[in-house]
Amino acid sequence: MKRLLVIVNMLISVLILEAQNISVSSFRLLETDLTANTYGTIERDQNGEVAALIKVVTTQTGFTFDGGALGIVKTIQKPAEIWVYVPRGLKKMTISHPQLGILRNYYLPVTIASAKTYEMILVTGAVETSSVRKARTSQYVVFQMTPPNAFVELDGEVLATNDGVATKLMKFGTYNYRVQAPNYQAEAGNVTVNDPKNNHVVNVALKPNFSSVTLNVDGNAEIWVNGELKGNGSWTGNLTAGTYVFETKKENHHDSYTTRDITVTPEPQTIFLQAPSPILGEADINSSPIMADIYIDGKKVGHTPQMVSDLFVGQHQVRISKQGYNDYNMTFTVREDETSRITAKLEKSKTEQTVVGSNSGTASVGDNQVFTIGNVSFTMVRVDGGTFKMGSDNGQGDDTGNNEKPVHQVTLSSYYLGETEVTQVLWEAVMGKNPSYSKGSNRPVEQVSWDDCQVFIQKLNLLTGRKFRLPTEAEWEFAARGGNKAHGYPYSGSFLVKDVAWIDENSGSKTHDVKKKLANELGLYDMSGNVWEWCQDWFGNYNSGRQLNPMGPTSGTVRVIRGGSWCSNAESSSVSYRSNSSPVFRYHFLGLRLALQ
Repeated sequence: MKRLLVIVNMLISVLILEAQNISVSSFRLLETDLTANTYGTIERDQNGEVAALIKVVTTQTGFTFDGGALGIVKTIQKPAEIWVYVPRGLKKMTISHPQLGILRNYYLPVTIASAKTYEMILVTGAVETSSVRKARTSQYVVFQMTPPNAFVELDGEVLATNDGVATKLMKFGTYNYRVQAPNYQAEAGNVTVNDPKNNHVVNVALKPNFSSVTLNVDGNAEIWVNGELKGNGSWTGNLTAGTYVFETKKENHHDSYTTRDITVTPEPQTIFLQAPSPILGEADINSSPIMADIYIDGKKVGHTPQMVSDLFVGQHQVRISKQGYNDYNMTFTVREDETSRITAKLEKSKTEQTVVGSNSGTASVGDNQVFTIGNVSFTMVRVDGGTFKMGSDNGQGDDTGNNEKPVHQVTLSSYYLGETEVTQVLWEAVMGKNPSYSKGSNRPVEQVSWDDCQVFIQKLNLLTGRKFRLPTEAEWEFAARGGNKAHGYPYSGSFLVKDVAWIDENSGSKTHDVKKKLANELGLYDMSGNVWEWCQDWFGNYNSGRQLNPMGPTSGTVRVIRGGSWCSNAESSSVSYRSNSSPVFRYHFLGLRLALQ
């Protein structure tokens, strides 16, 4: 009897073990998991069909699976799960473990289809239940991509990317991905997530679909690629495979076109483009009398009569000069394959008259006046009164706004303005000393303050008996523009700053003798560049009303300076540009020009 009782107790223990120690907490179809139908993880049943895959999630090992009459195709132990391949149509299975017992005839709650992936989560007894339920069944996938602007699509979802890195928490399974970036070859693949302890890192380095190309052209011409400006003279960039139109362009030149096929190569490519061809014309230049010097755009080209060839199309300035005659200045236009004809009738210059034995003298030369202090003479050019628009809508403003606005109408009476900036030799003749930093008799005086200029003018007036002064800002701008003879030049006498001005680009960091550049329409020199010129006015904002002989604000803290200098850029040398300085300030870019009513 006692022996029978022991056997009964053992049977009860086995039944309890089978009933309680193994159970299934969930079973579902993994709709986006393609493991069962992905190359490398496909298994086939005895009929040659692609088997279904059940991913059994458990932290335990040692399980066996029985599919009854249909059987089990294959079992593979994986970290934290067991892959069980089964045939299509399986209805139930028995799960066994040597320590945990048996789960008999577990009926599968869904229909098992070929090439599909399913998930079964096992619970193994009271002790193991907590452990199994807490077992990780998902993990982060980390994509590290080159180039950093690449992005990844994981199972149809585009992941957020930061500097070439994208992450996504995914359930255990196998997923398809595609990485792509502009101008790179896309790369596709699949990633299997199954490690509960470590992130799954996918490194993808896309292959470029472009080549590094350098384009060079002589003469600093513009380089255009498929209608887009890339640079001047040389450009390096990335081009994808394809056919390109390369153009080179330059003012007064015919464009050059080149069509090239670019293929992807690992090595950089260098292409030398054909330069634009110049568009040329010629000028037939004559004068009466002949044998006068010809200067075109400030460069001497010969004597009259002269046929000057190979001139670029467009506007040019010509100066015809002969000793004893007034210079002839004009602007002419060269057109392609045409001959521009220029005939200058030179007028004899009037002899300057000086007062012998006197410290000063004056004489008239045409409409101009010439003054002599000791043995130093200087010319004041007549500026006929007129009306003009002062300021600029496209000027260079300052930190507080565009101080060349608003454009306003100004009417001026006639006056005289110095042909040149006051030279060092004239300043020394009046003041007895030369304060300039960059010495030279015919260079403009500099390192003079506005206050210094007033002392100089007072002494000059005592010597001449006249009333010299600094020009008003309006007088300065009207004369710089060319007065009533203005041609609309942005710089005083030219469209090209180098023709009329010494600035930072061509000065060699110093002042230069006056009258070495072209004069403007009134015969005034160096109103652009060389040294800044003090004006009489206090500095202030413009107003839009019409004005007659404006004198500027009645008070202020800084005085107007105009014209730019040897250390200024081209914009500062324009006829409308305004600047200012303290009236006590001295520096080697500050000088003056005289005015006389």
